[in-house]
Amino acid sequence: MPFIKHPSCFWFAIALAISACTTVEKPFGTSDWGKGGTGTTQPARTAAYSGRQGAAKPTPFADDEASRTVYFASSDATIDSQGAEVLRQNAQKLKEDAQLVVVLVGHTDNLGSSAYNLAVADRRIEAVSERLRSLGVARSQIRRLPVGSEESSKLKCDSEVCRRSMRRVELIYERR
Repeated sequence: MPFIKHPSCFWFAIALAISACTTVEKPFGTSDWGKGGTGTTQPARTAAYSGRQGAAKPTPFADDEASRTVYFASSDATIDSQGAEVLRQNAQKLKEDAQLVVVLVGHTDNLGSSAYNLAVADRRIEAVSERLRSLGVARSQIRRLPVGSEESSKLKCDSEVCRRSMRRVELIYERR
């Protein structure tokens, strides 16, 4: 590799290329920023979509965000009874269709450092993943994407209601 003076640069480039392959792209025009007329900017939501254009079957809960979102208390990764019910319903859909894959997208509020929030998002994803697995979902149907406060740090959100809406794991469906 004569064009690369430092081997660490090569490995960094490889790691960067691989990490780019693990992102979930959001379809154009699906942002909910500023909707609701409350004067408080709402966090953007990732729309449920099928990984393939023109997929024959729709993905579960595509039009029902509440049925594919688990919310958490500040700095916590404990799944409450409402979140447990959401996961039970999603597990059922995943077990019924082996071609479905769910991407667990972990978000945090805009408090704390980026590193801390990324760790919290990862703990939340782990809790959701473990619950889905305990409900019989195959490991091969679960993917992980901790976002942390990447989106929320850009938002003007100074109320607890707003911050609570940020502390979530979204279940985004794709087809194999």
